[in-house]
Amino acid sequence: MKKLFLVLTLLISSLILSGCTPTNKIAITSCQPGQVTLAGYGDPGQRLANCFVQYPGEPSRSDKNYHIVEDICGQFTPEFISNILGKKIIQAAEPKTAGLYNCSYYIDDENYVMLVLDYLPIENQKKGHESMGRKVIKDSKIPMENMVIYQEDGQINSIYLILSDNKFISIQRSSAINLSADELITFAANLANEIKDYQ
Repeated sequence: MKKLFLVLTLLISSLILSGCTPTNKIAITSCQPGQVTLAGYGDPGQRLANCFVQYPGEPSRSDKNYHIVEDICGQFTPEFISNILGKKIIQAAEPKTAGLYNCSYYIDDENYVMLVLDYLPIENQKKGHESMGRKVIKDSKIPMENMVIYQEDGQINSIYLILSDNKFISIQRSSAINLSADELITFAANLANEIKDYQ
């Protein structure tokens, strides 16, 4: 009778505890808000609770909005990207070519998502993609001005988060990264939700 009771207890316990096993979901990282030292800047940056770093504003700004600057890796920290992508970022890599403003966020040794900042007319980007036979749409799930570019095969080519007529951030990725269209749109929506009031 004791053995039967022990077996039943173990069986019931394993059923209950099986619902508590760890999942593959990434733990959300929160950062301690506060000032951070920035290389090449006299004034400190401001780290937010979501791990984004706001660089010091320029005194000549006529508006009160935060303006995204060229140091993409420094602002969009790996922890920030991990949180909104839902995947662990093992490394953030700056561009190897001067004059490019991007950051590649690696989820393994080869695969990455990339944020690219450009100062170009967004209308020209739209026309360029359309001339290549690509479909350009605005996705209502992304809470800021945007363009989602679909290739002829139905795959997402890139996503643009529009900061102004002549400034945008595009989301690119390595060709082999395993991200579905839904995951890319969710990533863009999460990112837009954090920067929708920025310029």
